[in-house]
Amino acid sequence: MGFDLGLIIAFALAGTATLSDVLRIPKKLRSWVAVVLIVGLYLVNQWLYSPAFDWKAALLEGLTAGLASVGIHSSAKNTIEQFSKDEASQYKNKSKNNDSQSAV
Repeated sequence: MGFDLGLIIAFALAGTATLSDVLRIPKKLRSWVAVVLIVGLYLVNQWLYSPAFDWKAALLEGLTAGLASVGIHSSAKNTIEQFSKDEASQYKNKSKNNDSQSAV
């Protein structure tokens, strides 16, 4: 029996927004939540319904499907943008603190 990989991807992508809101994950990092959900659901599906469960093959297939469905290029680009934005805002806050102290 089991679920088709396309259905697993659809479930994971549908649940990504809700799970990301609950866990307060930034929008630029939500694609990684989708990849983790796809890999996890695929591993569980293969473990429950595959007669000869090979976790290495299931992990590789789930990871391949997850990265293909969210787009590895845009995910990497969004991750870099998210962390560079965080570093820029931290640097900006530090310079504001230094300026306010020197204005006395």
